[in-house]
Amino acid sequence: MAERKASRLSARGLILDAGALIHVEGNPRGRVYGACRDALDAGTPALLPTVVLAQVWRATSRQAPISMLRRMCRSVPFTGDVAEAAGRLLALAGTADVVEAAVVIAAISHGGAVLTSDPGDLGKLANAAGIRVPLITI
Repeated sequence: MAERKASRLSARGLILDAGALIHVEGNPRGRVYGACRDALDAGTPALLPTVVLAQVWRATSRQAPISMLRRMCRSVPFTGDVAEAAGRLLALAGTADVVEAAVVIAAISHGGAVLTSDPGDLGKLANAAGIRVPLITI
């Protein structure tokens, strides 16, 4: 059911959070890989905020699956505008995780669903923004 849901939502766009990358590291051909492959096949590659990559990337051989996944995704830069929007969102939500705020900003900006292992914190940020952000728990 969750895999089907991820495939349906990939038509809208998928945004990966740190938990999605960590999932791929431990499960190279698992649900996250499959959802990203489906999105790419549909012509809407998953979006990978660069700040998420920075949080997870350590350039070890163990991260080869993440490197492979990166090639299937389109990068979303952490620009000054994104930084300001993330800061405003953190103030509204009363939280402090810049990476999570950047993921929610990407989902709002691109109208996508987030593949996450942490729907609670992301949901709190989305609620603070007053916008429904679909969250797919992995």
